[in-house]
Amino acid sequence: MEKILFIIAVTAIGIPVFLSGKSISTEKDFSLADRKASSFSVAAIIIGTLVGGASTIGTVQLAYKFGLSAWIFTLGSGIACLLLGLFFARPLRKAETTTVSEYIGLSLGEGFRKYSSIFTSAGIFVHIIAQILASASILIVVFHMSLKEASITSAAILGIFTLSGGIKSTAAMGKIKIVILYVVILSCFLIAAFKSGGFADLSSQLPKNIKWFSLFSYGQKDAALDLLSMVIGVLATQTYLQAIFSARSVSEAKKGSFLSALLIPPIGLMGVFIGMYLKVSHPELESVTTAALPYFIENYFPAALSTLFMAFVFIIIIGTGSGLTLGVITNIYRDILPAQNKGSQLKRVRIIGIILLMIALAVVLLELNNVILEWSYLSMGIRGSAIFLPLCLCIFIKRITVNKKVRILLYATPIVYLILNLIII
Repeated sequence: MEKILFIIAVTAIGIPVFLSGKSISTEKDFSLADRKASSFSVAAIIIGTLVGGASTIGTVQLAYKFGLSAWIFTLGSGIACLLLGLFFARPLRKAETTTVSEYIGLSLGEGFRKYSSIFTSAGIFVHIIAQILASASILIVVFHMSLKEASITSAAILGIFTLSGGIKSTAAMGKIKIVILYVVILSCFLIAAFKSGGFADLSSQLPKNIKWFSLFSYGQKDAALDLLSMVIGVLATQTYLQAIFSARSVSEAKKGSFLSALLIPPIGLMGVFIGMYLKVSHPELESVTTAALPYFIENYFPAALSTLFMAFVFIIIIGTGSGLTLGVITNIYRDILPAQNKGSQLKRVRIIGIILLMIALAVVLLELNNVILEWSYLSMGIRGSAIFLPLCLCIFIKRITVNKKVRILLYATPIVYLILNLIII
């Protein structure tokens, strides 16, 4: 019965999202929704993509191991959205471009536009892998699937949500996600707070070998770099900036950014408390920390309600994966591939999406790493190293095209980051 309820809930949420994109007829509509998004739609696109597996399952997972430092992902997201509204929304929206690499290319040329888009696409692609992992963990708990079966199912559903309506579907999904995010996480937090006896009782029961209430509990250098990666990564990510490009005006773009900055950090903070409560109450989860939040939902709510919440979390994660996939598709189509014939744009865009998800699924099935937040931080660093500095130069410093030393630095930064992150560190 619970499995049927899960399917019904996912379908009930999926149908309006699917129908929201039925009017899509061109690639421009697929990518920008004809630049008519309200401030709430802008916030929905940002939150609907930014808050997913890493902000929920990944945060509870890391909080179980290290405490408050798990807040870095959502705290960094909130800081980035605040900066986006304060400094970036106006020039980006006024430029009337479709991708952040296109905006940068106006100053640095077509060569750097393609170069930066390749790196940012690779970075976002890594984050898509994290969402497939996170959504698969839900299906494993609910349906007792193998990792392979759950990953294939997740990738297929992700494809349906993404390719049906583009950014219109992303906005519709985001609006639903804002509601269900707070319903699920707040409900879990309130139960954890009640069961633990409050903050004081919980803190006294935690193991003494870790600084549970420090943002730097897993290492000052690593945590600081992760926070910096988050802020830079968000400000350098096509999907979040695509929300700004889609706004009907500069004012709506700014208000949507500020609303996102207000709503995101509390979600992570509540997730941290849930993770630390599970550390005290369920030490048996030590070897399966990825399943910490699904375990809480399954064991602390009545069967029907836990199944409904599992469906909500699944939708939350799929929504993020969908928005990220949309961003990569837009980058590849607009920046990397040669100019396309007008007649078959939408079909080609969807083919790109299918190929992209098949590659992501193949990586997941290799089981290279199942730590969701590690994939997410790597993702943010890759895209940030390629986009953030040139974006800041284009916005805050004019006429940079003649400075060859600056251009060399911009080309070298993402390569140096990858070498340091993947080989030396």
